[in-house]
Amino acid sequence: MTAAPTDTRATTTEAAPAGFVTPVEVTAVQRISPAFVRITLGAPALADLAALGHDTRFKLVLPGPTGRLPEPAGTQEEWYASWMAMPDDERAFMRTYTVRDVVGEGVSRRLVVDFVVHDEDGDHELDGDTRPGIGPACRWALSAVPGDRAVVVVPHRHGSDWGGTEFAAGAARDLLLIGDETAVPAIARILADADPMLAGRAFLEVPCAADQVPLPTHPGIEVTWVTRDDDRPGRRLVGLVRSELGLPAVDLDAPQPPVRTSMDVEVWETARFSSAGEDLQAQLASGTGRDLAGTYAWIAGESWLVKTLRRALVSELQVDRARVAFMGYWREGVAMRS
Repeated sequence: MTAAPTDTRATTTEAAPAGFVTPVEVTAVQRISPAFVRITLGAPALADLAALGHDTRFKLVLPGPTGRLPEPAGTQEEWYASWMAMPDDERAFMRTYTVRDVVGEGVSRRLVVDFVVHDEDGDHELDGDTRPGIGPACRWALSAVPGDRAVVVVPHRHGSDWGGTEFAAGAARDLLLIGDETAVPAIARILADADPMLAGRAFLEVPCAADQVPLPTHPGIEVTWVTRDDDRPGRRLVGLVRSELGLPAVDLDAPQPPVRTSMDVEVWETARFSSAGEDLQAQLASGTGRDLAGTYAWIAGESWLVKTLRRALVSELQVDRARVAFMGYWREGVAMRS
């Protein structure tokens, strides 16, 4: 019997890092609504970009105050160290975004990102900097033109666990997807990638009716839009979701505790990670809490919205916390970390 040839591709796969760093250029810009700018990024190295789907996130690095970008040399860890070593007044801005889409193949592969943007006269932050004024990512997206440069840290198609995907429906039969405009790109991707046999509801709050952007159609998931208009972020959405869950109306205008730092408003509780340091997988194995009739809930957006719905599901309905992903993407009036 002739020995099987060595599969060198397997060796390459095992050696590949979870992610990689590469410079990219803007190849297309589209203002798809008042609150959303869609930007397509390209680079030959994106041939190795993994299309993991669902709510996969990546790091976007934008030119700092002096216009400098760190050179993407060495390993991901070495590059991060070089970024941290940049002087504070020169350090490039780093933000986290959802992969809205991956299109094309080979060196023509492209990364599509939907940016939430706002005008100068708004009253809350959406990309890491508090108003008045607009933050660096929003400013960059509003002024971006083909040829503009950035750097991305993205998952490798032959890499090990990227660690940047929270959606984990498991054996759930139904989905409950809830989010504001900052969660729309992730929910859009989830709708595109979710098992077509799943059923469920998606509730989305956006600033105005014109921001009800086209979404992928899922045969079993009904989408409901809520427009915020001049109301508090999340208030109308919380009221609607409570009603849909059969919960009584409550006073949503009650004063909230003062917020001191970004750490005080951080809320991130998924099967992969808990900002409180708890082991939710152990809770899932123990069968603690209700499973909401086989439903997996994914909730993301402004911190007050996420915390309020977390209380509704976990405290009032006693839903198993390991069957719900809660993610605070931003906080009204507070500068969040990169």
